[in-house]
This record gives sequence, C-alpha cells and structure tokens, in this order.
Amino acid sequence: MKIKYILICALTVFLSCKINKKETKTEEKSIEEVKEITENNPVIRHVRTADPSAHIWKDGKVWMYTSGDREGAVNYNTMDGYRAFSSTDMVNWKDHGQILHSKDISWGVPGWMWAPTAIYKNGKYYLLYPHSVKGSKDDMRCGVAVSDVSEGPFKDIGWIDGVEGQWLDPCVFEDDDGKVYLYWGVRTPKVARLKDNLLELAESPRTIDYGYKNFFEASYMHKRNGIYYFSYNAGLGGFYGMADNPYGPFEYKGGINPKQRQDHHSIVNYKGQDYFFYHWQNWNGGSKFSRNTAIEYLYYNEDGTIQEIYATKKGVQQVK
Repeated sequence: MKIKYILICALTVFLSCKINKKETKTEEKSIEEVKEITENNPVIRHVRTADPSAHIWKDGKVWMYTSGDREGAVNYNTMDGYRAFSSTDMVNWKDHGQILHSKDISWGVPGWMWAPTAIYKNGKYYLLYPHSVKGSKDDMRCGVAVSDVSEGPFKDIGWIDGVEGQWLDPCVFEDDDGKVYLYWGVRTPKVARLKDNLLELAESPRTIDYGYKNFFEASYMHKRNGIYYFSYNAGLGGFYGMADNPYGPFEYKGGINPKQRQDHHSIVNYKGQDYFFYHWQNWNGGSKFSRNTAIEYLYYNEDGTIQEIYATKKGVQQVK
C-alpha cells in the first residue's frame, strides 16, 4: 500500500508540473500575442519608408505616399522611388508597390527622390516631389507626376518653374475655396499659390513669417476649424504656428513632436480621430538614412493648440 501511495503521489506531481508548464507556455504565448497587438509602430516593416504624406481620398481609405530608404544606406542620394500604401483600419496597410522611380524621370539623375506630397485635383491624382537635375542638393526641382488612380503608377509631366534650389520638401495644400498652395524650402520657408494645372505658380513666392527662427525643412500645412497650421522640422523635432490665413504671419506655438529627431510629418482626420504620421530611425538596426513610418494619435486643446506628441512603440489601435 505504501508503494502504491508513493506512485500515486509521484504521478500527481508529474501531471501537476505538466499542466503548470502548459499553462506557462500558454501564458507566454498570450503575452506575445498582446505584444503583437499593442506594439503597432512602425506600421511599415517589410521595407524602409520615410516622409509619409497621408491623405483621405474619395474611396474613404487612408492613403500614404512615402519616399524609399535603403537598408544600410549611408546617405540620402540612393533614395530612388516612391511607394503607395492604403488602409481602412490604420493598422493593416496594403503595399501597392513602387509608383514612380528615378529612371522614369528624363530630366533628373538616378536616386535623389526625397519627400513627396500629393493632391487630388481635376479628377486626377498628382504627386509633387523634389528631385535633383544633376546630382546635387543645390539643384533640386519640384517635379509633378499624374495618375488616373490613387495607387498609381504615376507619370512625370515636368517641374514647376520658380521652385528650385536646395532640398525642397514640398507640401501641397488645397483650401476650402479650391485654391491650391505650395509650401517648400530649407532654412527659409516659402509659399505660393499654384495655378490649376499644378505646373505653374500663380504668384511670386512669399517668405513665411512663423514667429521664430528654428525652421529647417519639411513644411506642412493643414486646416482645422478655420485655423491654418504651419508646421515643420527644426532638425531636432517638429514645431508649428497658427494663423487665420494660408500665408500667415503665423503665431509660433512651440513643439508638436519636439523630441523626435528628423520629424517629417503629415496629419489626417479619419473617422473622427486625428492622426500624426512621421518616421522613425531607431527600429531594427535603422539609422537616419534607413527609416520606418510610424503613427500616433493627435489631440487639440480647447484653444486650438496642439498637444505634444511622443514617439511610442504602441502607436495607434485598429479602427473598426
């Protein structure tokens, strides 16, 4: 009986350990699943992407057009094409592939395809982008490409005269009255209204008064409740000003994303929530030349000012 009792006890302990081990594995799996669900940044991981230009087009989807970094790149000169992505839930993104490559541009050199911007106008989709003519940051032009569909491919149709110089980082903005404005520049931000063909300036460029002295690049314009928000990258983070018109002067308000190096952002409102698109350089061996697109929630205060954003691994959750 004593031997039988000992065997029963041993079997009980063995089964208990096995069950506990199984529960531990299940718990570890659950933790891993939660991690996968909650850590959504960066949102694009299979390729390096930067400079996201986000939009809500007539199909109701969120679209973003990105520049293309290379794995292990040591400068920006090898950025040679743009990609299109779309989503209906902010988490799962469809890659529509490369939509424009430097080899498709007769007036430029290989590579040198930096931060793009986009607009839907005249029943077509337009991609405006900086590209080098001879292979220098000082001879960039603002190219224009067009497509009948949002996913491209896009066909180059030339550049905008009067918009040239160092890397431009253009942003195209359409106001409620249908007028279209182009923002661009490095160290000195500029703005001018575009003609409807989007290939010509409708006026002489103006220097933007934004109430401070830290502008570096990546001009961006969006509008909310009648307020115009001019935002930009100061080299070490994103900052902004507010005005009652698209030209300014803008009242400087400080940081949007002040601690994120190389902030190059865009902003959309999707299904009642505002979102902030930008890029990381510190994911999976990345660098300032090998970046990945990320998204955060954006919130406004009652007076219209923007609450500061901090880069997170969590990012945003799936929209139902």
